Amino acid sequence: MSSATPPPAAEVDPITFSVIFHRLKTINREMGITMMRTSRSQIFAEVHDFSCAICDGTPQIVAQEDGIPSHTASSMIAAKSIAEQFAGDILPGDIFIINDAYTGGTHLADLTVIKPIFIAGEMLFMAINRAHHEDIGGMTAGSYSPMATEIFHEGIRIPPLRICRDNQPIRDVVEMVKINTRLPEMLWSDIRAQIASCDVAEARLIALVQEYGRSTMQAVMQGIQTYAERQMRAAIARLPDGTYVGEALLDDDGFDARDVNVRVALTVRGDEIIADFTGTHPQTRGPINSPLANSATSVYVGVLTAIGQDVPRVEGAYAPIQIVAPEGCLVNPLPPAPVASATLDTACAILEATWMALAQAAPDQVPAGWNRKAGPTFTGRDPRNGRFFIQFCFCGMGGAGANPDADGISFTSDGIDLGGLLSPNIETMELQCPQLNLTHELLRDSGGAGKFRGGLGIEYRLRWHASKVNASMHGDGVRHPPYGIQGGRPGSVNRPIINEGRAGEIRMPSKGLFELGAGDTYTLYASGGGGWGDPLERDAEIVRQDVLNEYVSRAAARREYGVVLTRDLEVDKAATRRLRAQRAGSPPAEAAPRRSPGKRSKGSTAK
Repeated sequence: MSSATPPPAAEVDPITFSVIFHRLKTINREMGITMMRTSRSQIFAEVHDFSCAICDGTPQIVAQEDGIPSHTASSMIAAKSIAEQFAGDILPGDIFIINDAYTGGTHLADLTVIKPIFIAGEMLFMAINRAHHEDIGGMTAGSYSPMATEIFHEGIRIPPLRICRDNQPIRDVVEMVKINTRLPEMLWSDIRAQIASCDVAEARLIALVQEYGRSTMQAVMQGIQTYAERQMRAAIARLPDGTYVGEALLDDDGFDARDVNVRVALTVRGDEIIADFTGTHPQTRGPINSPLANSATSVYVGVLTAIGQDVPRVEGAYAPIQIVAPEGCLVNPLPPAPVASATLDTACAILEATWMALAQAAPDQVPAGWNRKAGPTFTGRDPRNGRFFIQFCFCGMGGAGANPDADGISFTSDGIDLGGLLSPNIETMELQCPQLNLTHELLRDSGGAGKFRGGLGIEYRLRWHASKVNASMHGDGVRHPPYGIQGGRPGSVNRPIINEGRAGEIRMPSKGLFELGAGDTYTLYASGGGGWGDPLERDAEIVRQDVLNEYVSRAAARREYGVVLTRDLEVDKAATRRLRAQRAGSPPAEAAPRRSPGKRSKGSTAK
């Protein structure tokens, strides 16, 4: 095996470079299609909670087209852990798995399958599939326990581990993993789907090398990193030098920490950025701690989406971005701190803090705050067939933050996933779980007002038909709404409720364990995204259309946007002009958002 960086090869012409680069991305997308079509779990086949990547033999990511942003860079750290742990002992036909948060993983439910790919005896590639499994063990079914106080409560920890040799499963290793989960056959079936996606990559990459030759492929892979780094440095160089501070808040950790802050100081110097998290809350007792791999990925997503949208998502893009995170803080915890909610709550907070800092350097390139997920993992036994079920409640999605030039998307996944997670089919859910979906519609007035309006959340209500259903509530945004920006208003907060309007109604916090029975209902009023820009600058006719579409109420049109409508829902232009003129320069109708962009400090430097 050779994993060293190859010597520089002859320069490749631009057309060949582009063709191979796009072929790599196409192969990556085919990996994702294979995963969706061969997996059994709804979370993969419909929700798409997985990511695929292709690395060179170093390993460095050279293609990552299919997947969710929260896996953007963290999967390459897992690949490096495999390469280091098994240096000199990686052979053709080997397949490895890893999920440990402290050796390259994010949280334990994200299990990564890595297949080294050899050509003529040399490891030229690694195919990677990282996927969130329905259960990986731990104290609570679904492996999200808001009561976890150490990582050992959250499931089986898998360090770099060989699971196949000569492309055949190592039986004792497979059985050791399976026996630690509640759905062993489902787990193994879905791991095999991950392996199948890597097998597809192997076949296509071997054919690609046979077509273009080893030296050309290596030259292109080196060139991809150089190109991405050059593009990222150029994007950073367009920002004014200085230090920009952003801060976001999490509701709590489920125990004793409230208003948990994530603070980042982004220092721009020429074509490089230092992201310094000094001043962030210490690691917590509850499971909102974020391993460094997850934290770094969240920063990269923030920078790429704001100023580097055209930069390839490969390792070279991250070279100009340095992460400074004190050990023992929320974004770089020490083991055995629990981490299950890191990829949801804390990743969103890191992303938001990064965006809010960048908004001071590039105000016309940063969106308002997106929704944060707040929904239980429901588990129990289906009385119709006696089967155990796990449901992650992906139908209760919120709204995206507005952009500098467009309204936010309604009914989409949380900020760190940027719409990458999909809502499963409701009828399929009713077949798989003993539930009846009662309401699933956009929630009027949930999007933050602005020149561009935040996306709407959803009103989602279901009724259970099992004698006992456990609800493990995990998430955030029940107390703190998505921020508005550049004068935009914040979105709504999440409001999860058991048995709304009935005896024994429970207004659920963002974290906790609950039990429901036959006939009980669960309702979520999902958070809408924040608004961008002054609401008084929104086109009055667009506000009228929002009222007609029931996105905005007539009262909110007047209160938030200063738009007066007639009885026939036409814009009263004269009254609107008078009301907006009266409102101009006056304080907003509601309180300012709890989270807002920090202040710029010129000339300061990161530690």
